[in-house]
Amino acid sequence: MTQNEKMASVIKLAKVAMDNGELPIAAAVYLGDELVSSAYTTELTDGRFLVHAEQKALMEADMKKFPFPDRFALELFTNLEPCLMCIGMAVSCFVGKVFYAVEAPEDGAVDFVQAEFQKRPPGTWFFPEINAGILREQSIQLFREYTKNNKDKPELKGLVDFAQTVADL
Repeated sequence: MTQNEKMASVIKLAKVAMDNGELPIAAAVYLGDELVSSAYTTELTDGRFLVHAEQKALMEADMKKFPFPDRFALELFTNLEPCLMCIGMAVSCFVGKVFYAVEAPEDGAVDFVQAEFQKRPPGTWFFPEINAGILREQSIQLFREYTKNNKDKPELKGLVDFAQTVADL
């Protein structure tokens, strides 16, 4: 599978999330062409906020207890730049590569965490290879659709405001 095909599967899952009333955010972990795990954010369904797509997909992948060589070969695909918690989980899981579609203006943390890790002495830290912008416009379009469909729902104001920051890119 190509990187675009893997990201397309994530965007398709993000659409499922949106169709279920959630923010259109999804993630998948691959080992080569094998789908290891996938999930979408379920903040409304679960009624809590620590249920990010990346977190859920990484937890499921971690439960499979891959040895280090395989962990370094794992690839995390997500349609939105990971937040501080989720990029931290990718680092702690020793995921070798992270691919994301679009930056998260409010809480994207990839550059921040990478810069902090680079302040440490060489050889004392691990940080995955980062690849951004894969199918960026398709992901932005999902956030535009989400904001359009939910802008008049006061109970979703905070989520719509968040989605709007991505839709405006």
